[in-house]
Amino acid sequence: MALRTRFTELFGCKVPIQLAPMGGVWTPELIAGVIEGGGMGALGSTGMDGPTLATVLEQVRAKTQGPLLVNILMPFLEIDAVKVAAKGAQCVDFYHGEPDASLVELVHGEGAVAGWQVGSTEDALKAARAGCDILVVRGVEGGGRMHGKESLWPLLFDVLEAVDIPVLAAGGIGDARGVAAALAAGAAGVRMGTRFLAAAESAAHPRYREAVIAASARDTVLTDEFREGWPDAWSWSRVLRSSLEAARAFDGDVVGESTIGGMLEPIPKFGVPMPLVTSTGNVEAMAMYAGESVRFVQRVEPASEIVRTIAEGAENLLRAVL
Repeated sequence: MALRTRFTELFGCKVPIQLAPMGGVWTPELIAGVIEGGGMGALGSTGMDGPTLATVLEQVRAKTQGPLLVNILMPFLEIDAVKVAAKGAQCVDFYHGEPDASLVELVHGEGAVAGWQVGSTEDALKAARAGCDILVVRGVEGGGRMHGKESLWPLLFDVLEAVDIPVLAAGGIGDARGVAAALAAGAAGVRMGTRFLAAAESAAHPRYREAVIAASARDTVLTDEFREGWPDAWSWSRVLRSSLEAARAFDGDVVGESTIGGMLEPIPKFGVPMPLVTSTGNVEAMAMYAGESVRFVQRVEPASEIVRTIAEGAENLLRAVL
């Protein structure tokens, strides 16, 4: 039994698993690894103007020509970047803002699929009415920035009843059982981020990887304290509790530095950037974003193997009950 869904048919993937567009952590190698495993790659474009994104897409396409998504964070919207994304990737999706039909039309005009990541049934309906081709339903179990208050499974059930376009489930999913459950519920696939934080190809700082591998779901917490540099009023995120405690205990205004957009930038206490391989200073006090699926991250391994193992396990689970 192959895991064929509306998502795999839309993008030509082998399995219904999509990499989350984790800002800073993704690399061309991570994207290529997910695609090699049969899934869909993704990159976050926050902070990039059109020319910068075009250069980044060239770097990614030098590694893989497979199915690719570019995510646009609405508080950092760059219209030129949207146009470049729609020309260079199969899908452009938006997050952390009201669904906007004009943006969907812009993506369609460049020949790409348009999507929206939502945290409520109301926003899902707005996105469908705006003309989106696909939705990502994200629960508060996920890591990183939030734009909603609901848990994944009740929200997913409500959205699946409300819209008739493909829906991906996101938030706390990181193993075969989670994928199988989402597909059995009617989702067309899943989006996973935390599961790839410790992938061999990720740009997460080594101590960030170590903390993720050592953590359990109970070691994550929702907080609005990592808000420095975040322009939106809704500033909640899920992080490792240890990083929140370290930031609270840090005596000073700047916890370290990191290369962002090719420039060495100071990271303020409670700043938005996560610790990357280029980061220096008190890494433990930086925002270590992680979802409840952190419990499934147990070692460093290639992204392609993560995708294959999860997909094969989900297929076996579904086969056993059909």
